[in-house]
Amino acid sequence: MHSRRARHRSVIGPALLLVIVAIVAVGCSGIGQASLDPGAPCGGRDEERAPGFHADLEALVPETLDGAAPVQRDSGRYCSERSLGVLADAGHESLDFAGATWPGTDESGLAIVAYRAPGLTLDQLADAFARGADDARSVNQVHAQPTEVAGRPAVRIDAVMRRTPQTVVIWPAAAVETFVVVIGSGVDEASLAGAVAAAADR
Repeated sequence: MHSRRARHRSVIGPALLLVIVAIVAVGCSGIGQASLDPGAPCGGRDEERAPGFHADLEALVPETLDGAAPVQRDSGRYCSERSLGVLADAGHESLDFAGATWPGTDESGLAIVAYRAPGLTLDQLADAFARGADDARSVNQVHAQPTEVAGRPAVRIDAVMRRTPQTVVIWPAAAVETFVVVIGSGVDEASLAGAVAAAADR
């Protein structure tokens, strides 16, 4: 049985706090790309990542935003209770991901990430982000609401981290059990909408 603390933990959610680095650029395992095999067990590692690890998921992430290339673009999988956070509590044993980040200045910027796992639902993924934000001491005013992206049901989560607005928009991709997430930190609505439109068009 998980402890109360374990039930409320989230590894995905804190990406809301460090939008430019936490999802894609930070936490690299240091394992060379040649040694990674998506079809093999993780071998006790919390996560694996490398450019091209999940090429099909990477195809869901735009190569540019407003003509600008991301600072990093890669893919991989979370494969331990520690890295899965509340999704492990929901019964998931692994989570595939692909993402890219476009940093701005200071704590501003955008990230786009695709997630996939057997049985993964919109509510589960939204809950992972929202609960992670709720648990973070530097985040407040967390608010989640239903919305739509390209005619599909979506969830938007807004919060404030140290006076910087944070927004997460999550919606299902065309492929089953696959979801796209746009994360904005300190960006205006036009930039956020542009990133959502670019990702929804994939």
